[in-house]
Amino acid sequence: MRHFNRDSLDYSFNAKLTAGLVLTGPEAKSLRIQPPQFRNSHIEVINGQPILFNLFIQPYKFATGQVINTTGQINLLLSQKEIKELQSMRHQKYMLVPITIFPKGKWLKLELGIGRKMRKYEKREKIKARDLAREVR
Repeated sequence: MRHFNRDSLDYSFNAKLTAGLVLTGPEAKSLRIQPPQFRNSHIEVINGQPILFNLFIQPYKFATGQVINTTGQINLLLSQKEIKELQSMRHQKYMLVPITIFPKGKWLKLELGIGRKMRKYEKREKIKARDLAREVR
């Protein structure tokens, strides 16, 4: 079960990091059952804390009496060194984009990419190179 962000295909990444997610029980159970919607989700570093915004998580149908915030802010767990790297890259106009959510043991992890959005001509070149590689095989 690996949930992939289709919007991340529009970016060229310089680096990728793996971060932990701070979730409640129903949110974690919901993510294990059904995929989240990454539409317009992004990561910002606010007061030294990386936060994932606009990740839509379907409500867990068996959670009774608990209200979950489906599009709220989700804190990410990173080391101080990684947070400083994110802040410096963000000041250089790089975007922090969630790529995938995957389980690692009993925990859910988020792979995030640090990169820039590709221009249309860069996307065309990428597709052309992929097609040439496919023809060679």
